[in-house]
Amino acid sequence: MNQKWILLFAVLALSACQSKKPQVVAVVPAPEVVALVPAPVLAEEPAPVAPATVVEPAVPVVVAPVVATQPVVPANPVVVAPVVKPIPKVTASAPVAAVTKPVTAPVVAKVAGLTDAEALALAKKKNCLACHAVDKKMVGPAWKDVAAKNRGDAGAQAKLEAKIAKGGSGAWGAMPMPAQPQVAAEERTQLVRFILNLK
Repeated sequence: MNQKWILLFAVLALSACQSKKPQVVAVVPAPEVVALVPAPVLAEEPAPVAPATVVEPAVPVVVAPVVATQPVVPANPVVVAPVVKPIPKVTASAPVAAVTKPVTAPVVAKVAGLTDAEALALAKKKNCLACHAVDKKMVGPAWKDVAAKNRGDAGAQAKLEAKIAKGGSGAWGAMPMPAQPQVAAEERTQLVRFILNLK
C-alpha cells in the first residue's frame, strides 16, 4: 500500500518539473484519472516507473474578461414611507349608534342692500375669489376666519376697508394683501359688511 502512495507522489512531483510554463485558464473539469497498477514486483529487481503523462484538454479554453456593470438607478427615485396610524381602542358595554353630521352649505349672512348672491358676484367681478374663499384658506385667509377674528371689534369695518384699498401684510402670515384700487369705496363697504356678517 505504501508503494502506491510513493508512486503517486513521484508522478505528481515529476509532473511539476515540466519545462512548459503553466498557463492561466478558467476552471476546467478534471481529466479522468487512471489508476496505475504496478507490475508484479520481483524481489531482486525494483519495478520500473512509468513516465508521467499530462492530459491536455481537446478544446483550448478561452478566458473571457470580467465586465463590471453598474446597477440601474432611476434619475429621480421616489421613496414612499408608509403612514401608520394607531387604531383607537374602543370599549363599549352596549352597541353605539353611529352619529352622522349633515353636510350643509356655507352659511352666508344677508347684508343690507346686498343679497348673498350679489355679494359673491361682486367679489368674483373684483377678483377677490382669486385669493379668498368663504370657508377655506387659499392664498389669503378664509372670509369666515376673518369674520371670526374681527368679531366684536368696533373698528373692524374701517380697518378691513382700508386693507382692501391700500393692501397690507402680517395679519395672516407672510403673504401680503396687494392694494385693490379698482374696488370703489361703496363696493369695499358692501364686501366688508358681507364678510363680517359670515358665521
